[in-house]
Amino acid sequence: MNSRDQSNWSLARAWILQLLVLLGIFLLLAGIASTTLENLDRLGVQSGFDFLEKRAGFDINQTLFAYSSDSPVYMAFAIAIANTVLLAVLSIALSTLIGLLVALCRVSGDRFFNALGHMFIETFRNIPALLQVFFWYFVVLRSLPTSAQSWQLGQHVFLNNRGLFLPGMSWSVSKTGLIGGLALVSVAVLALLLRSYRRRHPGRPSRPAWLKRLAAFFWLLAAALWITQTTAWSQPELQKFGYISDWVITPELGALILGLSLYNASSVAEVIRAGFVAIPKAQWEAARSLGLPVAAIMCTVVVPQAMRIIIPPMTTVYLNIFKATSLGAAVGYPEIVSVMVGTTNNIVGRPVEIMFLIFAVYSLVSLLGIWMMGHVNRRYNRFDLV
Repeated sequence: MNSRDQSNWSLARAWILQLLVLLGIFLLLAGIASTTLENLDRLGVQSGFDFLEKRAGFDINQTLFAYSSDSPVYMAFAIAIANTVLLAVLSIALSTLIGLLVALCRVSGDRFFNALGHMFIETFRNIPALLQVFFWYFVVLRSLPTSAQSWQLGQHVFLNNRGLFLPGMSWSVSKTGLIGGLALVSVAVLALLLRSYRRRHPGRPSRPAWLKRLAAFFWLLAAALWITQTTAWSQPELQKFGYISDWVITPELGALILGLSLYNASSVAEVIRAGFVAIPKAQWEAARSLGLPVAAIMCTVVVPQAMRIIIPPMTTVYLNIFKATSLGAAVGYPEIVSVMVGTTNNIVGRPVEIMFLIFAVYSLVSLLGIWMMGHVNRRYNRFDLV
């Protein structure tokens, strides 16, 4: 057998092994499902997903789109998923920002900032996330003034023990506005496609740089005018039972964002610091010898090489943040576990189906996050460490 045949046989054997593993997993899941259904029938317990079409019968205190107690259960399920994703995205963004600042303190070379970053990491990573959420919710946010004595931040932002009330934004798009928006998006997509084509064919003649900047300026101006014409802002209003606004960060959401962000920021900081430290000193010294400023060294030399080290463990941190959103059930935040397991299951009595739906959502979102981070990681893998 020559080397080519041996390579083909190795590839075929790998595919056969993977198919056998997948078949085994499928048979295992099928056996579990069959046994569960048989036990439910034997106990006289109803099964199926028909409950999703029934009336929910309960309200949700935070909704990103229209919902009422008369809405079907699947609408409550969609609201819970949206709230979970919102909490995860905000926590990931804030933990990344805080972690980056702490990591920069750790690698700054200054003793004071290094000690400050070290103290932050050792403090917040040794306190359980749930305890931090409780601290921010019961000790800090619930101790804020009442609505009548709200703290005013600027002219249109109010903070009290019922939440942070922000100016709301609503969209009103006419037929003409819709056509204009589609035209702006089409121009942007066409520009990106042309840029990608010219990168793949570097020999083609290119437009002058000033013409590109002028076109980008007019596109941004047109986009700003379109947003101005189609967007309406509403201000928080003080009514009988407190402030009312379209955009509110409730105490539950605020406590979860602060607790999850500070807890995971310590892990983010250590991951980023490890990526920076892994860059050989010769890279830093060569960049300094060229007279590059610190910002240029970080953006063009350090970060592209460090990202290929940072992204894999950072993916794990982000997935942990997403799964930790289930802590919202402890403070009454309407995320997927609180709404489906804590409320819906008590009404419809379908624990198996509800748990299956929750497992499916967590798995799909996690796999989507892994795919996105993997795509970013493949982009940075072309930067090899020297």
